[in-house]
This record gives sequence, structure tokens and C-alpha cells, in this order.
Amino acid sequence: MEFTALVAKVKEEGQEVKLHLITSNNEDYLENAREAFKEIIDSLEPSGIFFSFEFDENIHDRSIELNNGWKIVLGRGLDIYQKTNGRCDIAEYYQEKRLCKACEITYLFDSKV
Repeated sequence: MEFTALVAKVKEEGQEVKLHLITSNNEDYLENAREAFKEIIDSLEPSGIFFSFEFDENIHDRSIELNNGWKIVLGRGLDIYQKTNGRCDIAEYYQEKRLCKACEITYLFDSKV
């Protein structure tokens, strides 16, 4: 949700954005994940962000692929922030105040796109 909030913040007014998530999950949590993703779809659509998802039990790598040729390879996915001290901690609401976990992020560019 923090990533989608960032997309909503930086996209131009009236611009439509398509986000497609490919993820995996434990069989015990698949139905809960589907329900949560459907809530995300309903939440984002009025903002012009069209979210879709699929499950793939064989994936491992984490990346963000953009339609302009950029690919961002995320060593630990979007889970880069350390836990805050809870809802009374300002870092819970401002990413700029949150500490990050050690991770690598690689940016690749395909000029053919």
C-alpha cells in the first residue's frame, strides 16, 4: 500500500497507471490475500490506478518493471523498512523517519524499449 500511495502521489492528474503484481503465498493464506487484493483494487480504481495480481508459486526474484525500459531489482522486495515502535511512533506515518534494513537495489535500463 505504501508503494501504491507513492504512485498515486507522483502520477499526473488524469493519468492512468496499471500495476500488476506477481506474488506467491502459503496455501493457508491465499484466500485472505485474494480478498485483500480485491480491496486494494476497489481502493485504487477511483485514483486512476488499475491494480491486478496473480499467484506464481515458482517465483523468487523481486523486481519492478516499468514500461519505459527501466527494471528495478529489489534484493529483499519492498520489505526494506525496520519495524517502528508502533502507532505512536512518528516513523509509522512518515517513511522519511523510518530506518531501513540492509539491502541491495539494482537499476537496469533497456534502451530498446
